[in-house]
Amino acid sequence: MVISNEKLYNYYLEDDDITVTRIREKYSKKKRIRGNSKIRFLLFIIMIFTLGMILLFQHSRINTVNREILALEKEVKEVQMTNDAKEGRLLSGLDLNYIENYAKNNLGMVEPQNEQYTYLAVSNENTVADNSSKDKADSGESKVVSWIVQLIN
Repeated sequence: MVISNEKLYNYYLEDDDITVTRIREKYSKKKRIRGNSKIRFLLFIIMIFTLGMILLFQHSRINTVNREILALEKEVKEVQMTNDAKEGRLLSGLDLNYIENYAKNNLGMVEPQNEQYTYLAVSNENTVADNSSKDKADSGESKVVSWIVQLIN
């Protein structure tokens, strides 16, 4: 016994070709849009991931360069400290009396005589002073001045 021979779908849709094509186009368009949106979303995610990796790589390079700079600055400070220490030892070991005795005894250095000095006194009139007007106090001052000049040089 057959209770019903009716079909559960609408007969009008099967007979109408236009409606069937519209329904097919509707579903096919949705699939295309879905496929495109998935591809776009996937490309967007890949692009964000790539940008993130580039930023991390740049950050790591910056940190590496900063560490190298700090190491080089530390090395420069150490070299400067060593240089200062050696310069201090050199200056503290400099004995002027020893140098003078060595120059007199071994190299034949001779003290200049009073006649060998030439004194110039510069004033507003641009006149030159005589050698005879100076006394031994001036020679002592000239020794101090020459010693200071030697230190500066």
